[in-house]
Amino acid sequence: MVDTIVRLVARRTSSYVIDLGAGTGALGGAIAERVPTARVRLLDIDPAMLEVAGARTEPHRARVELHRGAFEDALPACDVVVASLALHHVPVRADKTALFARIHGALRPGGAVLIGDAVVDATGPARDEMFAQWAEHMGQGGIAPDEAARLFAQWAGEDTYYPLRDELAMLAEAGFARPECFWKH
Repeated sequence: MVDTIVRLVARRTSSYVIDLGAGTGALGGAIAERVPTARVRLLDIDPAMLEVAGARTEPHRARVELHRGAFEDALPACDVVVASLALHHVPVRADKTALFARIHGALRPGGAVLIGDAVVDATGPARDEMFAQWAEHMGQGGIAPDEAARLFAQWAGEDTYYPLRDELAMLAEAGFARPECFWKH
């Protein structure tokens, strides 16, 4: 995502980037590090997460702003909106489409939205394969299969994973002319 943002804003003298659901500031901090002309707004509802993000982005404090807010809030005009592992917390399709519409409305001409998140088929063998690969990846990080299964069950009550085709359809409904998936794993 950061490489793509670097390419998107390379010709601009300055850019304003909003990181939705910024969490610990990993993505926003990487953007601030790699794009020295960018101002980055880290938006999150959790003050504890913003505190961690503030510490992480301290070297770039002059260009990074911490903003406590929700996905439902209006967004200021910007050049790029990013969201990494955050938008699966928007469970209702109409609410997610409305969020995408607010993003679309906030973007200046030539702006872009980049979303890195989990998308999972609703049923069938593709869904089973996605969760099997996810569990395998977790296993590489030391998470046992039974713990992965427990986490998946917990997350099922907290998160909503739409199929990729639905995510792209919501972006189109919100006004994006050519939503596309540029990377999938």
